[in-house]
Amino acid sequence: MKARLVKFGEIEVEGKRYTHDVVIDAGKVRKRKKGPSKQFREEFGHTPLSAEEEIPWGGKRLIVGTGAHGALPVMDEVLAEAKRRGIEVILRRLQWKSVSCWRK
Repeated sequence: MKARLVKFGEIEVEGKRYTHDVVIDAGKVRKRKKGPSKQFREEFGHTPLSAEEEIPWGGKRLIVGTGAHGALPVMDEVLAEAKRRGIEVILRRLQWKSVSCWRK
């Protein structure tokens, strides 16, 4: 799938624009439900990605877009769970150009 940062706060995935955080799982796009991670916001200064969220663990890779400024924290528990499952984690700062996302 192709995704690109349109401007701060707006991403385009396969031609459709979103103004909220998204999760792409097996080619389907859904809104990131970060409510379970908000309890950690004060600790990180930003709502982190925590294992409390619905993380798509079905592939061999978990690609996390860390935002326009690379500021999205990923909690150690997420990285530990990925390692336990044998999943490679790729952290990517969103760029002002197209990026291809894949799932193998």
